[in-house]
Amino acid sequence: MKKKTLAVVTAILILCSLLFCGCEININLPENPSENSSESSSESESSQSGVVSPGKRPFNPEISEPIHENNEDPDSYESLINTLYYTESVFGEAFIGYIEGPMGTGYEEFFEERGYLEKYPFIEEIPYERYVETNGNEMYCIVPRDKNSSVSVNEWKSSPTGGSYGKILYKSDSGEPFIITCNEDGSNPNVKIVIVDSDGNVFEFSPYFNSQLGWLEVYETPEAHSYDFTVYENSTDNDILVFEDLLGDWAGFYTTPENKEVQFHFNFYRGAYGEPCVTFWYGEDYGVYKEYYEGYAYEQYDENGDFTGSLILELTLTQGTNSAEKGPILLMSTYEFRRAEWDKNWIVVSRTGGGNLLEEYGLGWFEMAQTMG
Repeated sequence: MKKKTLAVVTAILILCSLLFCGCEININLPENPSENSSESSSESESSQSGVVSPGKRPFNPEISEPIHENNEDPDSYESLINTLYYTESVFGEAFIGYIEGPMGTGYEEFFEERGYLEKYPFIEEIPYERYVETNGNEMYCIVPRDKNSSVSVNEWKSSPTGGSYGKILYKSDSGEPFIITCNEDGSNPNVKIVIVDSDGNVFEFSPYFNSQLGWLEVYETPEAHSYDFTVYENSTDNDILVFEDLLGDWAGFYTTPENKEVQFHFNFYRGAYGEPCVTFWYGEDYGVYKEYYEGYAYEQYDENGDFTGSLILELTLTQGTNSAEKGPILLMSTYEFRRAEWDKNWIVVSRTGGGNLLEEYGLGWFEMAQTMG
């Protein structure tokens, strides 16, 4: 009996010593069979939305490569990749400017004049092998977020029914950034870029700079969007608006391809306790809400405490003709509010991440003016 008692005490002392010494004791538990069931897997995949080719997995930022760790002094390329992950953008695109003559080396002065050597110096390091030349004088830089993407640039012939592909001008099995000149006719893009990420998601777009508005038309679908990193002429950080700049009512209009006029309104105000409040509504009949949201707007800051230039909108759908079908739902999105270059009384609102307030119409950006009274 004494030997048995001594053995039990000894075992307890050994266990305690292991615990106090910080040793790990691994206990293997049986796996949850539901986690590996084909039924659970299929439900998970079917609940995700995205731009997909047949049999491919849909795009989902949460299952993509994690965001890159910030170095003490990350280069401009890695910083841009971080921004693409942070804003859930599938690629970045920038309108560098109008060029003259054939492409080639020696664009350092042009890049410098446009402000890219200061803000995105990696552009100067793009080798000539990744320059794509077509008819046109609009120069763009394209940066896929997924470095393992495959890229192709194709001729594109516009037509009233949509358009058709021509020959392949450039092909790469990596997602490295590249430069392209295109668009001989500014109103009709003449190339189609296809990016396929490592999950098989397909993104097709034509870079297009709206010269009348002075703004890059970014890629926007209900499932994915791009990030505009254009360095705009004569623009400063003062052009980007913070919450205090937006206090009041703002209104804008959009005409659909079916000639329906859509009105949309923002109202920014301080709540009873000083909280930053916002309402947003839109409709096709004046005064009739199709969707009405209310909630809060917060200025977005990065890990270093610097303002990113975007506002986080935390809104709940509460009223409108669609609310009965959808029910009260929470929409989290980020938008940049910038003074329009052509008229400082107008602002350009562009989506930089999260949900889309005007998803029904595929509008990732729109113009608004402050209402009087």
